[in-house]
Amino acid sequence: MDYYYDNLSDVGFVHDASFAATLLDDFIEDSDRWNMEVDLLSRFTGFTIEKISIKNALAYHQKHELLDEIDIKQDKHYPPLPAGIGKWGVYVYRHEEESGRLAVILPHHEGLLLIINRLENIYPINGPDDWDDDDDNDASLFLLGFIFLSIALVLYSSVKTISDHVYRLSSASLALANGQLDTRVDDKIPAPLNQMAASFNEMATSLQYSQHQQQVMANAIAHELRTPLTRIQLVMGLLSDEKHSTYTTELHNDLSRYTVEMEELANDILMLQTIEHKPSSAHQIVDLSELMQSREIEFQRQYPHVLLSSDIDVLEVDANPRYLQLIVDNLVKNACLYADSTVKLSLKNDPAYFSIVVEDDGEGISPLQREHVLDAFTRLDNSRSRQTGGFGLGLAIVSTIVKTMKAEINIGTSELGGAMFVVKFKHDV
Repeated sequence: MDYYYDNLSDVGFVHDASFAATLLDDFIEDSDRWNMEVDLLSRFTGFTIEKISIKNALAYHQKHELLDEIDIKQDKHYPPLPAGIGKWGVYVYRHEEESGRLAVILPHHEGLLLIINRLENIYPINGPDDWDDDDDNDASLFLLGFIFLSIALVLYSSVKTISDHVYRLSSASLALANGQLDTRVDDKIPAPLNQMAASFNEMATSLQYSQHQQQVMANAIAHELRTPLTRIQLVMGLLSDEKHSTYTTELHNDLSRYTVEMEELANDILMLQTIEHKPSSAHQIVDLSELMQSREIEFQRQYPHVLLSSDIDVLEVDANPRYLQLIVDNLVKNACLYADSTVKLSLKNDPAYFSIVVEDDGEGISPLQREHVLDAFTRLDNSRSRQTGGFGLGLAIVSTIVKTMKAEINIGTSELGGAMFVVKFKHDV
């Protein structure tokens, strides 16, 4: 292999050929290794390798005007050394035991021998054509860089496309989770995301159909309940004008109460369906303290056997007034139905949130039952529910409104001994 050293400004030259020969003693003591090196150099380069003296090598370089001056002592014996015979480069010899030490006979006007200890400063050449290799190398590097850049752009485009599709699927999933069941995604996308998109659309369609069927069923139930209720109320109105026995009067009163309960059931079903599937976003400034005080007066009139008390902070909020009233009404009604004698309403205004608290002195709700009490049609004590009435939809309506308003409801034990319901709202409801 031939090497060319293209930076001669920071190296030292040996001007005495005898000293050069001394430095190269390692390379000429072992004749077998010497011949092997010469043979290998001859095989893998385009130059003729000869055993010539430094004197003859210098004479050859002078003849071909490769040296400006010659430092040759005529009366001194120069040992035979191999030299690169060629205009296009010189041979580099490596020390057998010290791989970082190199020696080269260099045709240069400043000296004869160059000792180099850094391999990275040596650049290989193979002959005259290699003087143009820099341009070829530049072209190769440019082509290689262009190929890598093209591959990178293709990969980036592919990854970006997949990332965009995944982002759309993720956004659609969040929208579906928030109740937007009409959400769909484009399923004409690369595999395997197209299968995921198609499955998502099928799931959304199924959920939307199921919700529609529930709405139809709920509306139908409410409508079908109201039709016979209207007829019963009409007949009862006619019967009320007649004189009846005490027993008949009691039956008449029971029937009247049943019709009221059935009408309330129909109204609650419609209300629950409306809040779940068509929530209202109407907001206005509401004096919540005044609202709670007015509902306290109304429920005290409806349930005279229960003593209602209150601890209400003055507070105005920007919220849906209908939803706030439904929360207060259903919580207070539930407390009045199950209280022994006392119900307490509280409104607490804290810096981070405000709370509606309703407590009673009844039997309370056990920790195991608290996670189910907010489900629709849940009655924890059937016998007690038959006495108090109701169908278990009031607290379900409260829970649905709380979710719609992104609030929080907690159930605990009151200091009065019964249940305590706490609904926390952020101020930016």
